[in-house]
Amino acid sequence: MNVVKKRADIIENLITFEKLLRSKKAAERDAAVELVLKDPMVIIYKVLGENHFGPASYIGVKKAGLDDLKDQDADSIKEIKKAVNDVVGTGFTNDTTVEKYSEYAKTLTKKVPAVERTYWRVKDERGKNLNLTEKDLGIK
Repeated sequence: MNVVKKRADIIENLITFEKLLRSKKAAERDAAVELVLKDPMVIIYKVLGENHFGPASYIGVKKAGLDDLKDQDADSIKEIKKAVNDVVGTGFTNDTTVEKYSEYAKTLTKKVPAVERTYWRVKDERGKNLNLTEKDLGIK
């Protein structure tokens, strides 16, 4: 498995993931929503100033596609988690983050599955919270 090695790999995957969430194809959009709801490993980033949450099992695989997730096992999840830790830093969880995740997830669906999650926050090159812009996402 080819895991992320640097922040640019993660940012590229976040942009791809956001495009899936905004896709006109229902199957892509639904798959992206399901990933963010069920993944126990979550990456936090901002889009246009708002917190968004992405599935680390997808974002942690370099140039991931939706098909890449079908064959993940415990060893590959462990490898992805290590890669994300190496690039972003140690994962965490706290009540505020859990609440913010829940608020975000409710914008995607009415029923949010109860999953114990670990979170990572992506920073930009200045050490500020990564904030994807319209330009990053190709939005006009």
